[in-house]
Amino acid sequence: MAELTDLPAPPTAGPAPLERALAFKRKLKAGGVAMGAWLTVPDPSVAEIFGQAGFDYLLIDGEHAPWDLRSLQTALMALNGTPTVPIVRVPWNDQVRIKQVLDLGAEGILAPMVRTVAECEALVQACRYPPHGQRGFGPWRASQYFRRIEDYMAKIDEAVFIMPQIEDVSTVELLDDFLAVPGIDAICVGPNDLSGTAKLLRQHDHPVVKSALDRVFAASKAKGLPVCLGITTPVVRQAALVEAGIRLLLVTSDLDLLVKGTAGALADAKAALPA
Repeated sequence: MAELTDLPAPPTAGPAPLERALAFKRKLKAGGVAMGAWLTVPDPSVAEIFGQAGFDYLLIDGEHAPWDLRSLQTALMALNGTPTVPIVRVPWNDQVRIKQVLDLGAEGILAPMVRTVAECEALVQACRYPPHGQRGFGPWRASQYFRRIEDYMAKIDEAVFIMPQIEDVSTVELLDDFLAVPGIDAICVGPNDLSGTAKLLRQHDHPVVKSALDRVFAASKAKGLPVCLGITTPVVRQAALVEAGIRLLLVTSDLDLLVKGTAGALADAKAALPA
């Protein structure tokens, strides 16, 4: 893609790139707690509603929900001017898709089923430019269409939020080396898939699964890496989760609000009618 090297940045070129991502990372490094939500409905108005609500971050689920690059682009546009950092869960730990998502303007990557130290290192490489990584150059929308290319390039390797998702019970045996990979900013766990790899699908309270999760939480906390549980959690559990090191809370999702909200509204309407 051609770089618009001769195009001057007009006064209205927009805010400096990546400032909210850098602020987000500073908050977590200082021990803060971030409030987030899952975004699964590929519609910009949904993204805008969540962004305007003031969440610290959104996880846009490109693994299981029907996001394509065009719908992702419109959602990222809808988050312009909000404090909310868009973190995209890509379908797989794939260098090509990671590059495309970052070029569109995502400020963080969540990669599913990162199982080994080598796969974790590959994730970091895919998110960073040479000489620190292997990301191909072409951040067209991310750099405000090359208007702010120098600002973007000066900050992106520091600003991009990199979060591998531990979803295989075998990874627990590699934790010390896995968590020591330079460049990762947090750890996400996937309790459902992790339990599945132990042949205990969705049995989160089984001793084998619980022990594995507790080991991830404790090791990450000892390393100073915040953890995301990967699933939404009730408010009554959140204080205990933060104490365990889970400082990237997922308080709701668009799907959860739609399902519970519609069911509740219908039940309330029926209950209000005379018997």
